[in-house]
Amino acid sequence: MASDLGAWPAEQASVLLEVLQRDGLTPEARRTREGILVLVPDEQSDQAHQVLAANMDVIARAARPAPGPGGRGRARPAGRRPEPQQRRRHADQNARLTSERMLRIGPAVALFLVTLLLAGLVPVAALPILATGVLASIWLLGKQAQDDQDGD
Repeated sequence: MASDLGAWPAEQASVLLEVLQRDGLTPEARRTREGILVLVPDEQSDQAHQVLAANMDVIARAARPAPGPGGRGRARPAGRRPEPQQRRRHADQNARLTSERMLRIGPAVALFLVTLLLAGLVPVAALPILATGVLASIWLLGKQAQDDQDGD
C-alpha cells in the first residue's frame, strides 16, 4: 500500500518529486482532477514527510511566477477582486443610480435648454433671459434636493 502525500499543482509536484528522489525515496505520481497525486511506499512514509517539511519553502516557491525583466514579479492589487456576480450587481446599481440622477436633473436641464433657445431667438434680451433661466434651474435643483432630504 502506498502513503498519500496529497494532490499538488504540476509545478510543485515536479519539485516535490525531485526532492524526494534526491533523498533516495521512490515516489509515484498520478494525474487527477485535483492535480498531481504524489504517493510513496508505506515504509518510506515517515522519511517522505520529513523531507516534505524540510523542503516546503522550495516547493512553495515553485508555485510563484518568475520575476519579470524589471526584477519584480507581477504586481497584484490589494484585497480580493469582487466576484462576477457582485460586479454585475454593482454595475446594475450604478446604472440605476445614474438614471435616477438623470431623471432628477432632467427638468432643470430642459428649462436651461429652453432658456438658451429663447436667448438665441431674442438676442436683444439674451442676458436677462439667460440669467432668469440659470436662476430658475438652480432653484429647481435646490427644491428637488430639499424634497429628497425631507423624504428620507
